[in-house]
Amino acid sequence: MSIKPQFECHRYVGEICRLHGQSVVECRLPGSEIGGVLAVYAKAIPADAVCADGEVQYGGKVLFTVVYEDGDKKVCRAERGAEFFHKVEGAAVTPACFTKALLSAGNATWRREGSGLYVGVVVEAELAVYGSKQMEYVADGEDFIVKKEPINLCKVVCVTGETEGEDEFDSDYVGDVLLHSQTAVVHSVRAEGGQVDIDGEMALNICVLKSNDGIASYERLIPFHMQIPAEEAFGKVLAEASVFVKTAHLTATTDEEKGRSRLVFSYCISAYCRLHICEEILAVTDGYSTTAELTLKKANDGGMSLLKTKKQIERVSGTALLSPIIEGDFSLQAAVLPRAEISVRKTENGGEAEGAVLAEVLLVGADGGHKSATLSLPFVFPVDTDGGTVEADCIVCGLNVRRKKSGETEAEATLKLCLRYYGEQTWEYVQEVNEGEEYPKEDCAFSVFIPHAGEDLWQTAKRLCRTPEELQKSNPNLEFPLKEGERIFVYRQIT
Repeated sequence: MSIKPQFECHRYVGEICRLHGQSVVECRLPGSEIGGVLAVYAKAIPADAVCADGEVQYGGKVLFTVVYEDGDKKVCRAERGAEFFHKVEGAAVTPACFTKALLSAGNATWRREGSGLYVGVVVEAELAVYGSKQMEYVADGEDFIVKKEPINLCKVVCVTGETEGEDEFDSDYVGDVLLHSQTAVVHSVRAEGGQVDIDGEMALNICVLKSNDGIASYERLIPFHMQIPAEEAFGKVLAEASVFVKTAHLTATTDEEKGRSRLVFSYCISAYCRLHICEEILAVTDGYSTTAELTLKKANDGGMSLLKTKKQIERVSGTALLSPIIEGDFSLQAAVLPRAEISVRKTENGGEAEGAVLAEVLLVGADGGHKSATLSLPFVFPVDTDGGTVEADCIVCGLNVRRKKSGETEAEATLKLCLRYYGEQTWEYVQEVNEGEEYPKEDCAFSVFIPHAGEDLWQTAKRLCRTPEELQKSNPNLEFPLKEGERIFVYRQIT
């Protein structure tokens, strides 16, 4: 082989695949005193996720809080926990990969078996798997013509961190705390100065039993700030973060004389950050020889790269649906466990977010008996997709529910969204060069060619097996890209 390609190797961490896991987790409660279940709050706490050959193994614990009515129509609560283990298959996963499971628990169900009550939820796991990638490419060469171009690779660096906080506030008299739920959303992420700064808000919803055995719900928005060290957080770095409330404790002290209570909420928030860092390398993307045929073996790679994040606030309202339908004379006492299901899709006019605000509503009848139903408030509103793929996280705050005399239920709420925009990034490069047969020798001193309209200098020189410099020297008046009807002269030295 007369040509001499020069090879280089570049290693980086990138996304290998994305996986989704789903499992049902159950726990058993003694059911003899439970007259009817009113609400179930399930919190999924992840443990380590381990990558193996062809699969990811993950697990954790689900903490259940069950609010129920006993045989005397008194509202009570019970708490239980259940551990779980699950795995999801992924052909590209190897033990050298790493991931973190982001868990959510929903679709609570319950059933009676004998003297026990079995409560279950569906645990959803989203796993982005990362691993080491290797790019072997032709960086230069001798005795053949190469086209070198900058290639922007996007590598991913993952960092984690936690922050603790406490919030105190006063309320009306509280007899007992039945349950509390909390969801968090990120508003902004900045990676600079060797650290990642995360700002967001946590929506705290509290369901309490008052002194007259009535039920009430309160909500509170708690801002949070996190700083996570990251050695790679310098220069032009985009970052995103997923957060979840790892632990949460709520205590209440009462002043019976004043009829007031003070609530103290302590929490720990965990964050999983992904830094998207662009690296530029110079690689051969095309090449040819003026004397022999060359076969180029090309390779390509790519992945989803973060483009930007955006905060958005939307107010939604309208007629809500209750399931099951509540018939009879029941009045609304509280709306608990507010949450939202949301997805973003592209439309002809840009994009829109659609989904529903969900909550459990607790009602009381004239006889003092309680019922519950799931509230669903559908919504659709426009969002800017910017032509890319958009993912959304959100919290629900300011939920207000009203029961009309006609039996209809109206609701309104505020959604605070974090929109993440991704673009598909691909790159192609020459991985291998093989030399073939020599071109037959030309026996004429010059030739005239009619090129293709729109060709640039590289395309024309490659097709004519001349260097770009030779072609421009012999045709100084040519302007690229070429127009239709151009003539190109190729001169040869005859010996």
